[in-house]
Amino acid sequence: MRSLLSLATALGGALTIRAPQNVTDTPSKSTLLPDSLYVDNAPNYLRPYVIRQYATAQATILRGEVFRFYITGPSSGNAFTLVVVNAPQNAVLNVLPHIHERHFECFYNYKGRFQLWAQGRDNITQETRVLTQGDFGAVVRNSTHTFQMMDPDSQMGGAIVPGGFEETFFAIGHNASFGTHTPYNPAFSNTTYDLTFSNGTMANEAPFDVYNQPRFQPRRDAINGTAPANRTWHTGPNSPAPFGIPYFIANGFGPKYLNNETGYQIIQPVVTLNQSGDLNFTSSTITISATPQNATVAHWLIQETVAIQVLEGHLWVHIAGFDAALLTCGDVALIPGGVGFRYWTDTYFTKFFSLNQGGNGVDTQLIRRGAEYHAVVFPDEFS
Repeated sequence: MRSLLSLATALGGALTIRAPQNVTDTPSKSTLLPDSLYVDNAPNYLRPYVIRQYATAQATILRGEVFRFYITGPSSGNAFTLVVVNAPQNAVLNVLPHIHERHFECFYNYKGRFQLWAQGRDNITQETRVLTQGDFGAVVRNSTHTFQMMDPDSQMGGAIVPGGFEETFFAIGHNASFGTHTPYNPAFSNTTYDLTFSNGTMANEAPFDVYNQPRFQPRRDAINGTAPANRTWHTGPNSPAPFGIPYFIANGFGPKYLNNETGYQIIQPVVTLNQSGDLNFTSSTITISATPQNATVAHWLIQETVAIQVLEGHLWVHIAGFDAALLTCGDVALIPGGVGFRYWTDTYFTKFFSLNQGGNGVDTQLIRRGAEYHAVVFPDEFS
């Protein structure tokens, strides 16, 4: 894959790599770092990198779904795995109900629709939601869960902690390579993938922390995208649940904080240390404005791994001494602990997903220095 600089040259200079005038104190680049940020597959060791949406990303096919692994255990120092799944609608469940005893799984909807079921280890209340763009579901350890794709162009993200869970898919799926980098093979459309054969294979997946739950019967009584009927879904506020309980947060209906140190940033946490517990990670969406002329873009130096995935707009990310990278929708950047970086946008509105190892990541620091907020858009004037 060519670097952004070479791409700019090929386009006759149409793409300019630049930082705003108020970016100072360029992070230093260690001689131990690679020559280029850009990769087509997640590296097999911890290093800074950028990977484009629909890159090869060790793509794996399983039952008509394409799994792309933008972050793996080796590429993150086993901090987390980030997988994005593209698939058409399916008439049945996409996976048999199962639990993970050691892994916390975060589901995020990028586009289309999918239905997610989750039941905590108490086995009392089974919850289900239909997730649309921007909705989030947290499947904590020992929660029975399954999902079903519902639209022709569905894209589901999974952040899984700790890292390394991709080995499950490598063991049971098969490699995929698309010359056009299409999200999935169109031959998968209008095909129902029977899960009967999966009962046998899932029995062999316990070493990968996958335990079949054959007695689980997904409820089919959702009204307006939710069951039980008395749950709030796209009609009022949602909050992360106490530790050990699965939960759902509708797009824009979760907690919000506003930080105005370098322009505006709206932080919407979906996982805090209260939910991750001993797994010690946080996750949020962050919406940022352009940087005003009188502000300086912040220099971050965090001691644990940080990942960024753009959801809307585009984001410049300047890591160590590399050229600034322009990330557009779906692109991912990974920054190891101890490596300096900056981010900013020169559009008017950009949103990205922030995944942070430890309790002092980008989102936590911004929240700590910000204040509770009421809206998903920033104020109409800079303060």
